[in-house]
Amino acid sequence: MVTRKIADFIIETGYDRIPREAVETAKLAILDMLGAALAGTEEPAVEILTDYVKCTSAKEEATVIAGNFKTSMPLAALINGTSGHALDYDDASYSTLGHPTVALLPAVLAIGEKNRLSGKAVLAAYVLGFEVMAKIGLGLGFDVYQNGWHCTSTIGVMGAAAAGARLLKLSPGEVQTALGLAGSLSGGLRQNFGTMTKPLHAGVAAHNGVMASLLAGRGFTSDNGILESPLGYAKVFSPNSDPIGMSQDLGAPFDIVANGLAFKPYPSCRFTHHLIDAVLHLVNEHDVDADDVLAVDCRIFPVVTQVLIHHRPRTALEGKFSLEYCVARALLDRNVRLDHFTDEAVIDPKIQGLISRVRYHHVNDDTHEKLGEGGAMPPAGVKLILRDGAELSRTVKVPKGDPGNPMTVDELIAKFRDCAARSVSPQKIDRCVDVLLHLELLEDISSFTDVIA
Repeated sequence: MVTRKIADFIIETGYDRIPREAVETAKLAILDMLGAALAGTEEPAVEILTDYVKCTSAKEEATVIAGNFKTSMPLAALINGTSGHALDYDDASYSTLGHPTVALLPAVLAIGEKNRLSGKAVLAAYVLGFEVMAKIGLGLGFDVYQNGWHCTSTIGVMGAAAAGARLLKLSPGEVQTALGLAGSLSGGLRQNFGTMTKPLHAGVAAHNGVMASLLAGRGFTSDNGILESPLGYAKVFSPNSDPIGMSQDLGAPFDIVANGLAFKPYPSCRFTHHLIDAVLHLVNEHDVDADDVLAVDCRIFPVVTQVLIHHRPRTALEGKFSLEYCVARALLDRNVRLDHFTDEAVIDPKIQGLISRVRYHHVNDDTHEKLGEGGAMPPAGVKLILRDGAELSRTVKVPKGDPGNPMTVDELIAKFRDCAARSVSPQKIDRCVDVLLHLELLEDISSFTDVIA
């Protein structure tokens, strides 16, 4: 059975069977996501959620990042996942069609801290959870995303449950139960992109993954073939899916090595990054002033506007999912930074005037309509039409941060420092970088959580 093969893989794969490259990428992903979470803790969605969680008076088991308090493992994962995705600055995977680390890491940290597990245990659980997410994502295909599901949540909960089950040392049968539970706890609609609910999806995935693994370890029951059953996860979310393929080639190779991760240089939806790169190249190469631009013509594939749904944004969250805003901001400031995503920045009259000059048209080419199979996002192009009649064009096939055009380790560390400076002291930032880049040497993950508390 598919679900059983995945369960056996989760339990039987030792740390020594995980490639060094997978471990190194995992450490960078953990560093990157923690940075995004530290920067996201003061976002309104996180503040509201934190107030809600504090009202529960839950048992103090796991640390809330930059929250100065502890709560239960599931609730800590809920807040930390939401803060990690609040700024949409966390990594992405084309195999999972979503953001894997923000669903996985909060679950792994919560269980790891409570049980005083080692850095190696945390890394192994992360990589194995990632592998489960990736193979499930590839088996589902693009239809699940096309139909409106937010895969960070719907697939992320499966990875979080798998990682949690690994850390809790469940039996293969119990892992099947955890996956069965997670399948029924999956959800998240893309219509909520550009609202507080979008980052909540990541937190819910982490929370439900923890809960599923904890319940499975206590004797709860669920269908033991949730992935392949006729009314199971694969067929319900994507009727044309390949559930058998989900259990094939597990770890051979590991997807985090074969297809890699995309890290974000800009705090906005990944679909905006081709366009931002193109605009930044043109304005810097030709020293273009925004006032000299009559119009901006963006050439995109139809899938892009199914995600970037806010064409006249009025809030920071809408701006992250606005092609027009991100292009206009890159044109005006020659950069796209965290402080560009506030409500005040988005409604600024000058940027709103530029937004009205940005237009797009679709490139009709079915070969680029689908993601998955470890492939990249479709390319995008920009043409700047200047007031003097000149036209400047640039097409970007692989944006900065993709595995084919990666950010360097130094760039990722610099990004982490910029994010973390919003919540912790310079001394703690140095400690974080040192620990996370050598996480496999840490004997007890709980000895690190005070640094990010």
